[in-house]
Amino acid sequence: MFPRIKRSAALLLSLTILACLGLKAESQLQNEEAPPLERLKTIDYTKATDGKGSDAMGYSALREFINACQAYPRGLSVLPNFHEPVLTRGTSGISVFRKVSPSVVLVLTAHIKDDKITDSGLGTGVIVDPAGYVLTNWHVIIGYDAAIVFFKPTIGTEPDKDSAYGVRLVASDEQADLALLKILKPPSGLTAVQFEVLSMIQVAEDVHIIGHPHGNLWSYSTGVISQIRDNYDWKYEDGSKHLARVLQLQTAINPGNSGGPVLDNDSKMLGLVAMSEEGQNLNYAVAIDVIKNFMDSSLTARTRGAATHSETENGETYVGRSQDGFVITKTAYSDLVSYTVRDATGSPVELVAETSDGNILTGSKPNAFGGFGEWKFKLKSGKTIFVKSSGTSPDVVSTGKGN
Repeated sequence: MFPRIKRSAALLLSLTILACLGLKAESQLQNEEAPPLERLKTIDYTKATDGKGSDAMGYSALREFINACQAYPRGLSVLPNFHEPVLTRGTSGISVFRKVSPSVVLVLTAHIKDDKITDSGLGTGVIVDPAGYVLTNWHVIIGYDAAIVFFKPTIGTEPDKDSAYGVRLVASDEQADLALLKILKPPSGLTAVQFEVLSMIQVAEDVHIIGHPHGNLWSYSTGVISQIRDNYDWKYEDGSKHLARVLQLQTAINPGNSGGPVLDNDSKMLGLVAMSEEGQNLNYAVAIDVIKNFMDSSLTARTRGAATHSETENGETYVGRSQDGFVITKTAYSDLVSYTVRDATGSPVELVAETSDGNILTGSKPNAFGGFGEWKFKLKSGKTIFVKSSGTSPDVVSTGKGN
C-alpha cells in the first residue's frame, strides 16, 4: 500500500513541478518587455487572410490619439497669453466674468507635419452640461477628428499645461454653425452655463462676451444687442453657407472669440458668438432658441457618435512572431504603420505606431476596455508627450508622466 502511495505522491509532485514551470515560463513572457520598434520592423511577416490578425485598436482610434498629441504643443504655445483681465465696466461685468469664465474653455485643433504646425485652429467653447458637454461653432472644429480643451485656472494666471482634456465630436449642425463636443474624462465639479429664453432678449440691452480673441485667453468684452435677425444667412472664406436666427451685436469680436457665450447681466446665455463683418462693426451670435433646439436633439441621442470617428481607413494586415514568443500584428495605413504586440495567451501587451513623419506613439498598460492606460507620443524632434486613457480615447494630455 505504501509503495503505491509513494508512486502517486511522486506523480503528483512531478505534475505540480511541470505546472509551476509552465506558469513560470508564461509569467516570464508576460512580464518581459515587448520588443522595441526597431526589432518589430525586422520580424518576418505574412499577410493575414480570412480576417485573421487584427490591431488592438483601429486607425481612427490611433489617429484620435495622434491628433490630440499634435494639438497639445499648440496649446502650450498660447497658454502664456492668458492674463487676468482688468475689469472696469462696473459690478455687473465683474460678476458675470467671475461666475461664467470657469465654464468657458479654450478649444484647440492642429495638424502637424515634420514636427511643425501646418494648420491649426483656436476657438472658444462653453460648458452646457455638467457631464462634460461643450458647445462651440461648427467652423471651429470642422476638418479635425480630435481636439483638446484647456480650462481657465482657478488660482493665478497660468493655465495648467499638464491638464489638457481630450474631446470627441458628438453632434454638429453645419447650417446653424453649431457643434457639441464631449470631454472624454471630464473633471469633477463642472458648472453649465444657464440659458435665457428668446422672448426675454431686448434690443439695446447690455451683453458680456468671454473668449480668446487672437489667442488672448479668457478675454472679456461688453456691448449691446443691436437687433435680432431671423433667417440670417452668412458664409465663411471656405465657402460654407449658414442660416439661423442671430443676434446682431455692437461689441468687439475677433478670431478666437468664435464659440464664446453672449451673456446678460444675470450671467445667462443669450447666444453663441459666430462671426463678424470686418471693418463694419457688425458682429453676430447664434440665438439661444436655435442653440436650445440643437442641444435638445443632440443630448436626446447623446450616445450617437460616442464610439465613431470621422476618419476611417482599412490597412493591409500582416502577422509575425518574435523569437521570444510574442505574436505581432502589423497594419500598414496610408500615413502610419502600427504594431500590436500580444503574449502567448493572445492578450495585447503593447501597441506601437509610427507615422510617416517619423513620430512614434506607444500604448502600454492594457485596460479592460480594449485600449491602453498610458500612451507616449515621441516627436521626431525628441519632445515627448504623455496621455492617460481610461478607455480607448485620450483623456488627459501632459508633458510629464502622471501617477
